[in-house]
Amino acid sequence: MMPYQAEAMTQRMKRVKQTYLGLTVPTTKDPYHPDKYKCYRSGDRLMTLGYLRGFDKHADALTTRLRTSYAEAEELYEAKPQIYDDELLLGHLYLPEYTEEEQAEYDALCDKFSMSSHTLLERPPRKDHICLDFDKLLRLGVNGLRDEIKVKLEEIDLNATDLYPNLEGIKRWEFYQCCLIELDAVSELAARYSEEALRLAEEKCEPRKSELMRLGNMLKKVPNEPATDFYEALQSVQFFLSTLFGLYPLGRPDRYLYPYYEKDINSGKLTKEFAQELIDNLCLYVSDRVFSRAACGFIVGGKDEKGDLVENDLTYMFLTALDHLKLPDPNGALAVNRETSDGLLEYCAEVLSHGTTHPAFYNDDAIASSLVKHYGVEPSDAVNYIHSTCAEISVIGKSKAHSTPFLLDLPKYLVRLAQEKKFSSFDDLYDSYVAALKEGVKSRSLKYAVRILEGARIGNEAMRICALIDNCIERGKSIYEGGEKYMFEQPIFIGFATAVDSLIAIRELVYTQKKLSLEELTQIVLDDFKGKEPLRQFIINKLPHYGNDDSAADGMADRLACSLQEIFKGNVVLWDHMMPGTFSYINHATVGAKMGATFDGRRAGTSYSDGCSAVQGRDVNGPTAMLLSLTSWDQSALLGGMVVNMKFGKENLNGRKKENFLTLVRAFMERGGIELQVNVVDRATLEDARVHPEDHRDLIVRIGGYSDYFTRLSPVLQQEIIDRTEY
Repeated sequence: MMPYQAEAMTQRMKRVKQTYLGLTVPTTKDPYHPDKYKCYRSGDRLMTLGYLRGFDKHADALTTRLRTSYAEAEELYEAKPQIYDDELLLGHLYLPEYTEEEQAEYDALCDKFSMSSHTLLERPPRKDHICLDFDKLLRLGVNGLRDEIKVKLEEIDLNATDLYPNLEGIKRWEFYQCCLIELDAVSELAARYSEEALRLAEEKCEPRKSELMRLGNMLKKVPNEPATDFYEALQSVQFFLSTLFGLYPLGRPDRYLYPYYEKDINSGKLTKEFAQELIDNLCLYVSDRVFSRAACGFIVGGKDEKGDLVENDLTYMFLTALDHLKLPDPNGALAVNRETSDGLLEYCAEVLSHGTTHPAFYNDDAIASSLVKHYGVEPSDAVNYIHSTCAEISVIGKSKAHSTPFLLDLPKYLVRLAQEKKFSSFDDLYDSYVAALKEGVKSRSLKYAVRILEGARIGNEAMRICALIDNCIERGKSIYEGGEKYMFEQPIFIGFATAVDSLIAIRELVYTQKKLSLEELTQIVLDDFKGKEPLRQFIINKLPHYGNDDSAADGMADRLACSLQEIFKGNVVLWDHMMPGTFSYINHATVGAKMGATFDGRRAGTSYSDGCSAVQGRDVNGPTAMLLSLTSWDQSALLGGMVVNMKFGKENLNGRKKENFLTLVRAFMERGGIELQVNVVDRATLEDARVHPEDHRDLIVRIGGYSDYFTRLSPVLQQEIIDRTEY
């Protein structure tokens, strides 16, 4: 029996859910689940009007970076506190549609700051995909963060000599000033929220009157001062997040929140029921700030710095929140190790069986050891990893992982190479293929490094986040200058299994069986197998395919994976390490839609394989065989995103079959698999949803490392998910 029995979601939180879901900008593109571009910059709205006004207002700032921090602050100064009925946590900034006058001003300011083909205000690359040290926020508060910065400011001597300034000191001074400017704006916004809550309290009847009074008084304290109880801790975390625009996960909430929860439960100050409501509210907020085709979440479980297993009430309660919400986000996950209890895994299966796509499962032992072995992370830090948004691994509060800076299209490189040269042997072709991929990595890394340097110069991040990233304040450097303790670049390879099966097809047809020359086979592929359907079926049905526990196919996967990892050794531009991955986001579908046929029998315009999973429908020997293939090679160095998607019918997560599923999860982890995510849906339902989307508005599916409503996906992506093997 499971050790935790969850209560149903309260009516109050159901109302909050509906309120938040209503805060969307309707579009004609998707009548079922409109994209949610609100208070954050994303998609086609990179800057708010408040930010643009601030950037214009502070044209006299000494540096561009100071100017961007003033703009960040102005954005918060202009923000109007929003407090909705029933919500128990405040700090939900909502950006309504602009009036005609505001839109005209917005467009004029964008034009004013344009620079050639790029605008200064685009500030590439993205500044999110990072997990902050919320434990530090709760211990020190914003005022404590300020004090820490002011101490470092006093240490700076701006004069190198009587005549010449200390340039390094000036850079540090600039950085600290930026942090203080933005933190001041956070405090000011909290004060206005406090005033608004107390004002509204006077207009309300009990019990809402008392709730608002409590929240108003609470925001006089947090996030400026340290949190002293569980409610204050959650409010502090949410409020600080509300001042940021982008994807910032919650980290490991069952660790940094548990001391507050335990103290309040033991003293009788807090009930489990109210704690669950607060957690549901926080998760609803996280869900609502995530825009379409993105992800942001948390991870629970695993082992802490002392080697102790983390399984407490909050572990279960955050998983329960996923069950309550049944939304694409938060992108919740469970860290699984050998000591993870059967009860906790069983509870996860129960949650998944209810139609969620969360939690995903991450290999606690393998990830922590890999961070130490391959990426120089200290063991005490390595246990505090997280999937920064989708599936990319980073260290909480200590690293900025430059996620998906570029991608390499594995199948495309192979087709292009086969057109350009003749090869005397398969090994000759393979070595040339790896060399071409390495050159592709080199050129893209250099371009991205230049963008990073430019981003650092103009202030390409909210500087206030640096106060919650280890070493930034000590070093006086931002996360784009190498201020953080660990700095990773995470390029991704897409179409891994498509490339593996393609290499097998070339080897077998050209060099082993000698059915065709490479030139002949390449031309057939370029012609999209026109008039060659028997050959295509031979490739699909008679040749080995990765995902079936076939030694020939798995050996090719191992060879390619080792080559991809080897490419990055010593190939560093700005970063401590390059951390590659096979996480493909939606690119396996979008790139595949534009790509011609490939050697594995894939037709032009169809999706590549996703993540490191087998080609859709080619894993025909069952789930055990598929997972044996996936773990036949060392995944440990590919922490830039390892995604394994599996699709199960609901019946496989209930009754006796549930035990088989849990055994499968444990076996995958014990064999070194990094990440496993599950769709609980059948092909018939997906087919019907494509034809009758109005009947399946709430159908959520896993794509790459994120989840989305099936009805909102492109036709190519819908077909890719339908084609995945169902177990």
